[in-house]
Amino acid sequence: MHAQPDPAALFHSVSDECRLRLLRLLAREELNVQELVAATGLSQPRVSKHLGVLRDHGWLVQRKEGTRSWQRTVDPTAFPGGEDLFRTVLAAAGGLASGADDDARVAAVLAERNAGSRDFFAAIADRWDDFRSQFEHPDLRVGMVAALAAPGIRVLDIGTGTGALLPVLAAAGGTVVAIDNSAVMLARATALCRRQGLERVRLCNADSVGLPFRDACFDACNCAMVLHHVARPAQAVLEMARVIRPGGRLTVTTFCRHDQEWMRRELAHQWLGFEREEIEGFLTAAGLEVVNHVRRGPVTTGENGLPGGGKVDWPEVQLVTGARPSFEAEDTIEWIHKRPNQGANR
Repeated sequence: MHAQPDPAALFHSVSDECRLRLLRLLAREELNVQELVAATGLSQPRVSKHLGVLRDHGWLVQRKEGTRSWQRTVDPTAFPGGEDLFRTVLAAAGGLASGADDDARVAAVLAERNAGSRDFFAAIADRWDDFRSQFEHPDLRVGMVAALAAPGIRVLDIGTGTGALLPVLAAAGGTVVAIDNSAVMLARATALCRRQGLERVRLCNADSVGLPFRDACFDACNCAMVLHHVARPAQAVLEMARVIRPGGRLTVTTFCRHDQEWMRRELAHQWLGFEREEIEGFLTAAGLEVVNHVRRGPVTTGENGLPGGGKVDWPEVQLVTGARPSFEAEDTIEWIHKRPNQGANR
C-alpha cells in the first residue's frame, strides 16, 4: 500500500499564489516551461522551482519530448490527496485575480504556436507536393481511402494543404469539403481542383479546432499529416469527432513519436510525433472506437527540399481509424458561425 501523504506538506505545496496560478493554467493546457514563463510573467527559475514543488506533491505530471518538458495536471482520480481535494483546490484557484490576464497570455502563446505553422506552409506551398512525397506511404493512402469510401459519402478533409488527396477522396463519388488555415495552400488546392475538374469539392479557410459545421453532418473525416502541426491536437480530434455522424469514421495519419528536433525548427512541427497510446487516447476521449492502427517506415530519401539539403531518415508514420457508435442521424451539411467552446488539453 502507498503511504498516505502528509496533509501539512500537501496543503503547503499549494499555499503559494504562483503555484496556484500554474496549477490553474496546467489544468487547461499542457504547456512547457518557456510557455509558462510567457503566460505568467515569472522568471524561468521561479517557474521551474514551483513546478518541482507541485510535481513532488503529486499535482502535476511531466512528459519529455526531445529537448522539451511538458507539464500538465495529474488525472484527478490519481491525485495522492484524493479527487475531492484536487477539485476543491482547482475551484479555489479559478477565483484568482490574475486569472483573466493569465488566460489572455496563454491564448497568445497558443496563437504563436499556430502562427509558426501558418508561416511555414505559406513559405513552402510551391514545393510542398514534392516535399511530402518523401515521407508519404502509398499503402497508407490506400488504407485511408478504404476506411472512408462508400457510395455518396460526405467526407471532410482536414488540413488539405495543396489538395494532394482530393482526387483520391473525390474518386469515391461523394461530396468532399476540404479545409485549411493557410490561404496560400488553399489557392494551390483550388487550382488543382480546376485542372482536374473536381466539381464536388468545396474548399474552406478554417481551423481544425473550430470547425464551422454543425454536429454529425459528415460520413467521414480525414486528417493526413496535420496533427503534429496543431497547437491543440486533442481539441482538434474532438472537433473532428463532433462533425462525424453516428456510424461514421475518422482517419488520422501522423508521425510516430521520435526525437528529431530539426523537424520542429525546419518544418514548424508543434509535436515530435505521438505514441500509439497517445493518439488512440485522443480518439477514445472524443467518443470514438479505435478500429484499426497501422504503422510504416521509416523512409530514407535523397535531396529533401529543405534549405540545407542532404538525406533525411524520416520517422515512422502511423494511420489510426476511429468510428462513432451508430444511431440514426440527419443527412445535411450546415455551416455555423458560433458554437460553444470545448476546452481540451493536448
